[in-house]
Amino acid sequence: MSISEAKRKEIESRRREQILSVALPMFFNRGYKNTKMSDIAEAADISKGLIYRYFESKAEILFSYLDSLNECLAEIQSMSSAKEAIREFGLRFLSAPSETCYNHPLQVYVIVFAKGELDDPKYKNPVYQDFGSEFFGPIFEKGIQSGEFKKGDAREFGEIYWHYLLGNIMDFIQNPERSIPNATLDAVIGLFEP
Repeated sequence: MSISEAKRKEIESRRREQILSVALPMFFNRGYKNTKMSDIAEAADISKGLIYRYFESKAEILFSYLDSLNECLAEIQSMSSAKEAIREFGLRFLSAPSETCYNHPLQVYVIVFAKGELDDPKYKNPVYQDFGSEFFGPIFEKGIQSGEFKKGDAREFGEIYWHYLLGNIMDFIQNPERSIPNATLDAVIGLFEP
């Protein structure tokens, strides 16, 4: 007896989520290049052959997080307090996937592309050149207008903040045994306050 189309789609969706729930922390902790499809399958408690039914490659798994990334970015942009939006993004970005229930795919994309671990031309770095000014600039502008941040060039503030965050991720790449610090996050945000 065959299963209904709805049931098949439900099973497929559950399996994909099962795989995605383990892959991102593995990419972060082990590195993209050091994580094999068989490692992901084992962690997801499925066979290696079955993982290929849902994802043709590791790169496809990695880029399956783009929707999650876009949802996160939209959530941050919609927060009513610019200061809280900036802070929340920083906390999420600097937290290792194993330390929080919130997995931030942006940090994994940054690490993978900074280390040159993905050389498939089919997949492009989702972190565009002017991310700091383009993403954070409008949030800082909102904070300047509301008085949460001091007057200044919002796009430049965005670049400064983004480079602070990137510096922490780059330090982690060089020193993977060190945890990513977020203790100074409030002090950095304080630099932009009136």
